[in-house]
Amino acid sequence: TSGDTTPAEETTAEPDRLDELGKHDFGGKKFTILDANDHPDWHVNIHGDSLNGDIVNDALYERDLAIEDRFNVDIDYVQMTNAKTGTDALKKGVLAGDDEYTMCISTILGGTLGTIVSDGVLANLCDNEYLSLDKSWWSYLFKKNLELDGKMYFTTGDISPTMYQMPHCLYLNTKLAEDYQVDTEALCQLVRDGKWTLDELISRVNGLNQDLNGDGKMEPTEDFFGLALNTNSTQNNLDSFVVDAGVTLSNITADGKGIEIDIMNEYTLKILDKVKNLYIEKYKFGDQWEYINSAFKEGRALFMYHMTESAQNFLRDMEDDYMILPMPKGEVAQDDYHSYVNAWADAFVAIPTNADNELAGVVTEALAFWSWKYIRPKSYEMTYKLKTARNDNSAEMLDIVFSTLCLDFNYIYDFGGTFTALRSVIGGDKELASALASKMDKANSEIEKLVTSWINE
Repeated sequence: TSGDTTPAEETTAEPDRLDELGKHDFGGKKFTILDANDHPDWHVNIHGDSLNGDIVNDALYERDLAIEDRFNVDIDYVQMTNAKTGTDALKKGVLAGDDEYTMCISTILGGTLGTIVSDGVLANLCDNEYLSLDKSWWSYLFKKNLELDGKMYFTTGDISPTMYQMPHCLYLNTKLAEDYQVDTEALCQLVRDGKWTLDELISRVNGLNQDLNGDGKMEPTEDFFGLALNTNSTQNNLDSFVVDAGVTLSNITADGKGIEIDIMNEYTLKILDKVKNLYIEKYKFGDQWEYINSAFKEGRALFMYHMTESAQNFLRDMEDDYMILPMPKGEVAQDDYHSYVNAWADAFVAIPTNADNELAGVVTEALAFWSWKYIRPKSYEMTYKLKTARNDNSAEMLDIVFSTLCLDFNYIYDFGGTFTALRSVIGGDKELASALASKMDKANSEIEKLVTSWINE
C-alpha cells in the first residue's frame, strides 16, 4: 500500500503510545487479522487495495500503511462470513496448532467469541504487556466489567470502525428543538456537567405527543411524538435505558474472582419506574424500526432512541438537522455515562492463544492507538455522513458516546435467564421479584461454570 499517512486532525492529551511502545522490527512478518463478520457490507473492518475516497476505507488504508512502515510488518486480512464460521475456523486452527491468525475481530454473541472463550483458544489480553486496556483507545468499562481474576479475552475500541456504529444513543431533531424551546447549547452543557439524566429527558418530552390526524388515538405513521422508540422488549433496545442509567446486570465480586447478580435492589426498582413512565404510560410508539425512523426523519418526533448506525443507514436524506446525545444517567451521582453496545456487532477484538505475544500485542496496540488518535476525529463524518454541517457540540457529544462503551457478563451470558426476566419487567406488567425468583438457582450454577472456565483458561 502507499499514500500520505499524515492526518489533518488529531485528538489530544494522551502521550504518544507509538513512542512508548518503542522500536520493534518484525522483519516483514505477516500480521493476519481474521474478520469474522456477519455483515461485512455494513460493518466494515477491512480496506481495499488503494485509496478510493471513502472515509472508512482511506482511514484504514492509511493506518495500516503507517503501522506497517513503523514496525516492518505485513498486515493482511482474511474475511469469513458469517461470524461463527470465522471463529469456528479460528478455534479449529488453534486446536490443530495452526497460527494463521494473529488477531480476530468478530461478534460476541451467536456462538462466536463469547462461546469459544471456554475452549481455551483465546489469549488473556491482560497478560499482554503491550496492551493498555484502560486507555482511551480501548473501552475502560469493558475492562472494569469483564476482567475476572486478572483475565479478559475480548474487548472493543477504535481499532474497529464498526465500533462507531454500535452504541445506543438518543437523536435530537435540532430544528424541532428550536420550535419547542429546547436549548441545545444548554442541553450539551448539561451533558458536560454530568447532569443529563432520565428525569431531564422526561421533562423535555412530557406532554409533546400530538394526535395530528384527530382520530383520537396515537398512530406511529401519522402523529407527533416527544420520543420515538421501540417497545419490543425481546430485542436489545429498551434495556439500554436501564443499563445506561447505572443498573448493573452483574458485578465482579470484591476479590475480583467471582460474579454476582444484584438486580433486585432499590435503585433498580427506581430506574424501572422511570423507564416505564417514559415509554409505557406516555410515549409508547410502535414496535417496528421503520415507523420509528420515519417519524423522526419526517419531523414527527423530537427525540429518537436507536443506535449510532441509524445516522448513516436510515437518516441520510433527512431534511432537518439533528444531533446525537449520550444515553441519560439514572442520577447525577452516577460515575459516568454508559453507552450500552450491541454485542452482535462485528467489532470485538480477541487474540488466539498461539499468536506471537510481541507481534500480536505491539501491532494490535499500535493499530488501536493510531485509530483513536487519527480515525476517531473522523468518526463525526463516518457517523453523520456529512448530513449536517460540522458542529463542535455534536462532535463532542459523539465522543462521549464512543468513550463510554459498556457491557457486562450477564448481558452476554444471561445467567439463568435473569437478563431475560429483567426485559420482561421493562416491557410488561411483571414484578421484578417474581420474575427473578425462579431464575437464581440456575443463574448461580451457570455463573460458577463460567467463572471456573474463565479463570482456568
